[in-house]
Amino acid sequence: MKNLVLVGCLMLLLGCSKTSETKDTPTTQTETPGTPTDTVTEEPEEEPVTEEETEEEEPISFADFEANITAFMATYDVPGLQVAITMDEQLVYVKSFGLADIENQILVADNSLFRVASISKPITFISMLKLSEEDQVSLGAKVFGESALLGTEYGTLPYSQGVLVISVNDLIEHRSGWTNDPYDIMFDDPSLSYQELFSEMIDNRRIDETPNYYYLNFGYAVLGRVIEKVSNVSYEAYVQENILKPMGITEMKIGGNTLAERLENEVVYYPSTEGAFSPYDMNVTRMDAHGGWIASATDLARFMVHIDRRPNVPDILPTNRLNRPYFNFFNWVHTGSLPGTSSIMSRHNDTFNYTGL
Repeated sequence: MKNLVLVGCLMLLLGCSKTSETKDTPTTQTETPGTPTDTVTEEPEEEPVTEEETEEEEPISFADFEANITAFMATYDVPGLQVAITMDEQLVYVKSFGLADIENQILVADNSLFRVASISKPITFISMLKLSEEDQVSLGAKVFGESALLGTEYGTLPYSQGVLVISVNDLIEHRSGWTNDPYDIMFDDPSLSYQELFSEMIDNRRIDETPNYYYLNFGYAVLGRVIEKVSNVSYEAYVQENILKPMGITEMKIGGNTLAERLENEVVYYPSTEGAFSPYDMNVTRMDAHGGWIASATDLARFMVHIDRRPNVPDILPTNRLNRPYFNFFNWVHTGSLPGTSSIMSRHNDTFNYTGL
């Protein structure tokens, strides 16, 4: 169900494009308890497409757009949905649809907060780039081992050579050598600590010493701990103060795990089908740096215009720092999925961004 939501949202929102040709570089991430995460092939950076290479289309009708969304929600039994669109770095459209809480008949509002799942990763990536820009950490620095960023506090010595050579950049680019075999450890027993999860990976999980790209939630969980070690504050506090606050974002938080821990303005999550995995049987707080943030579509749009390399709104980092394959030219998409929630964030056609939750 969650994958249908992602595909449907993407198709609807791509319909807003004002160009007839695109060079999509999809990077679809799916987080499913107990199963390997989809691997995604990185694409090389594309040069920006000039105005002469695009062809104008007729502007779309927002009435038709909204009718398509409500029809989509009815077809796939989606309780609530939220969309924000920017053009030339200005917010031009925000709309909320459906219910945030079915039992109490509470509508989704424009300030409602949703779990954004893997869209947490670009937030963590920008945080690492910020620390690097301020010379607090090198992206080439080793993560585990004597004199490394996290030292030897996790797992049992001696570490394998594969573990010793992992760098910050390897984790950013999903090239650590670890995989989800036999399962994604970030969905393990919710009571396990980072110490226990990290030690299990270091001690007992095979690591490829000549790694290829493999999309890995665990790698970004490690980056969260690197941010804490370097900054001497919690991951959440560092991101809120140094990344989100300068962007004018004040409501984004790391989410709780249970219905009782639901934060103010946060929607309620529902299983996709009767008997499906419960959205409240996970340790979402432990997923912080790879999947733990809650946000509104508007705040994700604010985040986008501060990293999009466009001139109207000052970016949080110099353009050369943002010229990475992770933030591709022309079209750039990141999605997220957890039981009960789906998200999408796209920099589209250089001038057009959209987010959907």
